[in-house]
Amino acid sequence: MVRWLDPHQLVDTARRVLVSGIFSSYADKRGDQAREPAEVADHSGQADLWLDYVADLGDGWNSTYTVARLLAAEDLKLDWDGETHSTERGRILIMGGDQVYPVPTAVEYENRMLGPYRAALPCVPGEPPELFAIPGTHDWYDGLVNFTSIFCLNRWIGGWRTSQRRSYFALKLPNGWWLWGIDIQFGSYLDEVQLQYFAGVTADQVQPGDRIILCMGKEVQSGTKQVEVHSDRDVEYLEREVIRPSGAQLAVYLQSGKHYYCRHEQEDGSRQHITSGGGGAFSHPTHDLPERMSIPGPDGPIAYRRAATYPSPAVSKRLRKRILLLPPYNLPLAAVLGTVQVLLAFMLGLHLRDRHVDLDLGDLRRLLWESPTAFLLILLMMASLGAMVRLAHDAGGLSRLLLGLVHSTLQLATVAGVMIVASRLSSAQGLRGVWSLVVFMGLVWLLGGIGGMVGMSSYLWATNCLGFHGNEGYAPLHHQDLKHFLRLHIDAGGVLTVYPIGVDRVGRKWQLCPDEAAHAPWFAPSGPEPEPHLIEQPITIGQSDADATAMPMSSP
Repeated sequence: MVRWLDPHQLVDTARRVLVSGIFSSYADKRGDQAREPAEVADHSGQADLWLDYVADLGDGWNSTYTVARLLAAEDLKLDWDGETHSTERGRILIMGGDQVYPVPTAVEYENRMLGPYRAALPCVPGEPPELFAIPGTHDWYDGLVNFTSIFCLNRWIGGWRTSQRRSYFALKLPNGWWLWGIDIQFGSYLDEVQLQYFAGVTADQVQPGDRIILCMGKEVQSGTKQVEVHSDRDVEYLEREVIRPSGAQLAVYLQSGKHYYCRHEQEDGSRQHITSGGGGAFSHPTHDLPERMSIPGPDGPIAYRRAATYPSPAVSKRLRKRILLLPPYNLPLAAVLGTVQVLLAFMLGLHLRDRHVDLDLGDLRRLLWESPTAFLLILLMMASLGAMVRLAHDAGGLSRLLLGLVHSTLQLATVAGVMIVASRLSSAQGLRGVWSLVVFMGLVWLLGGIGGMVGMSSYLWATNCLGFHGNEGYAPLHHQDLKHFLRLHIDAGGVLTVYPIGVDRVGRKWQLCPDEAAHAPWFAPSGPEPEPHLIEQPITIGQSDADATAMPMSSP
């Protein structure tokens, strides 16, 4: 799994975020796609159809390959409340965004997405299934260069065949159903070319009474709330200006970007809003999800109530305890924090004469005042305060400022405490001169690294208890279990059934299977097989008016 707090990873990701932010302001790859044919994949001639949906994959091998292997299986039999549901591998696989982490280089795509999926389904006897993908935030970090090369040039990914030509698409499904995948770049807006594409599809092929499944990826980094507003307005505009005039209706909304399963349904049961991002990435918390939410609609806000989550809030809270284990799992960052403490000691002049001996808080205040680099040190402290306030993006207004102040105070207190404790410990050895300084600086480095990581993990744990920093607290856990995907079926009567499939524990050890059939997975678990299960009772949509609401669900 990606180690998000590794210093090299932090710098590389920050650099790419900065470059991609500047690039997206002046160049939009989606405009270039207007040169490609505005195609619509037509599968409406089939009596019924199975589809699979997976999103937020390409993080760690165990989780990504386990999910890919389940998607590649010809059938899965799933039990719920004493009833067995037989499901088939989808004729179409939809990837809903963030196909690779942390950055969309060709090497990362190869190792974290293409490799696992080719190994899970090397080939298919007979007609191959198709694969369509929409980009997420991480796919956009290089301006869609590698995404376009992989998904938009009619290439094969193992036994799956790609056929889209743009980063968005419309699929015509049987019995009046459609699936649209839209590309909102970094969550800002739908471009004009894309709107013209869907408007053209609606004018030429969509019929009154048709129902649409809408797929989109969302941003989950800093500024989440603002991005949510923009993306929700995109959907509202698309529904008001494009979908509704045709007489069609938006029936199911599939959203990725957040790494859990959460289904909200409209109060009257007429529309399902499903967040599904469990294809292999680290887990996001579910214990702070709202019971009810409101999303802009053509006729005003639409109210939804929460119906089910995976993992359950209780399991999500138990995972939070792992935040306190961040120090031993992130030793490179601890080394960097310790090095920063050593540099601060030099800036205070503690290496001169015997200033490092028997320090107390008063000595530190005096040295700060007298140090020729004190002004620079104060600037660093102010920059630290600004960074801490910026980090607390989940909060707003006064709460955000207070969280930043608390975090900055905690870090500055750690600096002072480390200097004083290191001084007392080195002085207790009775050393003087160079060896005393060497021991002091060594203790500053060691204690500074440990103290910095303990302070960071304690802050993330405490603020997560208050409902903040779900992304920053859970991402470094690189938790590989509790993954899921969706299997959808449109039957001959036009009823859509959604099967949310979870796997509590992914495979850990794998063995090569060189003697299996050509289409069999290359690797099998050396221990027990991962056990897929239904997260909740299958959701049925599109019944007669008398029973059009989804079947009652219970949160697992």
